[in-house]
Amino acid sequence: MEFVSFLVIALIVAIPVYRLLSRRVATPKSRVTSMLRQYDALARNGLSEGEALLRILMKRRGWKDLPHGFLSELIVRLASKEAVMRFVSLAEDYGYTKDKLPNIARDFEPARATEEVACLLARFGYEIQKEERFKEAEFVQQLALALGPDCYFTNLTLAATYHKTGRHEEARPLFEHGLARLDAARSENLSLECFTELDAAAMRRSWREMHGDCVKSLA
Repeated sequence: MEFVSFLVIALIVAIPVYRLLSRRVATPKSRVTSMLRQYDALARNGLSEGEALLRILMKRRGWKDLPHGFLSELIVRLASKEAVMRFVSLAEDYGYTKDKLPNIARDFEPARATEEVACLLARFGYEIQKEERFKEAEFVQQLALALGPDCYFTNLTLAATYHKTGRHEEARPLFEHGLARLDAARSENLSLECFTELDAAAMRRSWREMHGDCVKSLA
């Protein structure tokens, strides 16, 4: 009888402990720590940074079924293990690996798919920016820029965050590159495809006004 009581008590204690540990495993810090541990083991075996990161993603739930060409393109554009791990953590936190990334990877070839992911992050960063959560917006937008360095929407949304936080020197070149890419897109009759639900004309005016502010402040 005492043994049965002990098992019941142990079970009652174990359930919340298991739940707590499960939540801890899913935190961004623990997720990145786990990936770094795997990366170090692979690097010691002589794998290059890109090869090690690809091996990690190919074994990770939610990533292992994505096309290897798409994963390789993400790794190349993000350019560092730290950026890749930040992106993986963000994508898993917001459920992108369940629907958005598989759909994008299926519908487009790797280079275009990567720019579609950049568009996804640019939209997300823009929404955070509107809430004045500027540090979080910058985190997301920097990843977007790495994935789509020549896309107007990645340059201009990050530039706007820099402008709103008084970092005009960092914002100005992004505005200039982004506006040049935007003008080229308009001349080719391309729309603001990342922001179809928003007032595109108002966004263009806002970006140009912020660029003007940067030019004046640095004159």
